[in-house]
Amino acid sequence: MMRSCHPQKRLLTVLLAGSLVVPCFTATLCLAAEYGRVTGSVTDTQGNPLMGATVLIMGPVMAGPRAINSAAERVITDAHGRFAVEHLLPGWYSLKVTSATRVPVLRNSVRVIGGQTSTERFVLSDIFAPVHFQVPSHDVSSWGEDWKWVLRTSAATRPILRYQEVKRSTRASTNTKPALPASRRLVGMLPGSARREALAGDPGYGSVLAYLRPLSENTDLLVAGSMTANGISASSLATAFRKNLTKGDPQELALVMHQFSFADGVPLAIGDARESLARAQGMVASYSHTRHLSDSVTLVAGFEVNYLNAARDAATAQPRLTLAYVMSPRTTLAFQYGAARAGSADTMLERVGLLNAFPRVTLRGYRPRLEQLNHTELSVNRKLGKNSRVEVAAYRDALQNAAVWGFGGDAQLSRIAGNFLPNPAASGVILNGGDYRSSGVRAAYLYDFRNNLEAALAYAVGNALTVNGAALTGGGAQADSLLWARRSQSVAGRVSARLPKCHTQITTSYEWLPPNRVTAVDPYGQAELQLQPYLGLQIRQPLPALTFLPARIVALADFRNLLAQGYTPWGQAGEKPMLLTAAYRSFRGGFSVQF
Repeated sequence: MMRSCHPQKRLLTVLLAGSLVVPCFTATLCLAAEYGRVTGSVTDTQGNPLMGATVLIMGPVMAGPRAINSAAERVITDAHGRFAVEHLLPGWYSLKVTSATRVPVLRNSVRVIGGQTSTERFVLSDIFAPVHFQVPSHDVSSWGEDWKWVLRTSAATRPILRYQEVKRSTRASTNTKPALPASRRLVGMLPGSARREALAGDPGYGSVLAYLRPLSENTDLLVAGSMTANGISASSLATAFRKNLTKGDPQELALVMHQFSFADGVPLAIGDARESLARAQGMVASYSHTRHLSDSVTLVAGFEVNYLNAARDAATAQPRLTLAYVMSPRTTLAFQYGAARAGSADTMLERVGLLNAFPRVTLRGYRPRLEQLNHTELSVNRKLGKNSRVEVAAYRDALQNAAVWGFGGDAQLSRIAGNFLPNPAASGVILNGGDYRSSGVRAAYLYDFRNNLEAALAYAVGNALTVNGAALTGGGAQADSLLWARRSQSVAGRVSARLPKCHTQITTSYEWLPPNRVTAVDPYGQAELQLQPYLGLQIRQPLPALTFLPARIVALADFRNLLAQGYTPWGQAGEKPMLLTAAYRSFRGGFSVQF
């Protein structure tokens, strides 16, 4: 009986123990299934693992009656920059990663789900990374404007403060203000005259400083100053304001002040007027307004006022009017009246040259006079093909106080005293040729060879001043009897080439005039086509860019009347003659630095 009772007790004990162990084991499995884990990696901005970084995990934070108090746990990353946190209750956690010499990163709302693993990756930037400097890859346009810097909270978060160049978008936006055009600066030693000025002389080799500042996307302000090394124009200060540049119908207002000195070189028999001519001042005020009256009609109207305060005041005031009508896509009809100035300036250098131009000054009866050209023209411009065009014009010029260059002949100067001024730029004098009128026609053909080579051929007929036969043999003691207006013809050609590799711009031109002509035929047409009497050569050579100077440097060389043609002698037998010419032989050169 006793042996049969023990097996029953053992069985009862095993069943009782199993009933206690099984619930506990089941509860343990269920609790393990509710835990989650967080793993991840910590690297620098180059992707290198950071060993020994501290990962602080805080949570969970659960809403409602099941909320559990927050807890914090700290782990260290291994040699591969990895970390793992086990046995985390489900909920929302916050992770903070820190490392020596690194910017810490805090990441909230990391969710842990029971039975699953959450993976997080952290990138720690260097402690010096909040301020980031970047050098632009393109050419620097001006000092400091292309440097960028960014202030960040960390590499993994967005910037909190940024300064960088605004990139132009091809799509217009009503919320963003368009960027202003870049300012331009010009420093150079340049020839004084501009070829686009119909009556421009050559005051000599000088220095120019100019600054163009956009005030808005539609307006800009140009300020320029010049100082000549030797020449009639001693110095000038110019300012020009333009508006409505992109909206259409632009307007321009310019004011230029000049300081002159005429009393150097050749003695003047004008008594007390010498000191006044040595300290003369000039002023030029001009205004122009372009109006598009319709899709095919454009009107440019304005005026120009020139004033000289010398021994006695001299002034001119002229209107300026150009009306262009587009008859067809290939044909344009234009009418012009008033002050002659050919076209508009294509470059900043040409624009400064036009502002610096002042009418040539002569004496007439010991009183200063300004050379003036009132030009009237009707022209037709027609495109013959994609790269060629032809222009035919009928014109009428009224010239007052025409200026003529002369050299030497001291005995002859005494005969025309009171009708000339020194010309230090050419070591000669400028004679007053009086007034005359000219009417004629001009025909021109222009061809463009794929933007690297341009050619122009022009023919003009009209009046030009000529030394009469009596003056050549010793007669004619007065300037009015020395020069006469005679019917003349001129034939001219110009070739402009740009060398592909070195980008050298070479322009050469030649204009033939009949003998004894001392002024040009159709001066306005010459300026429009950029021609000059006899053989001329102009070279522009861009120099290699300098790394420390963000600028474009161009070397300039301007040769005029290379063959010394067109010199007409005047004087009596046995005396040294005076030479008169429409263009004296000269060389001007220098550098233009634009940045």
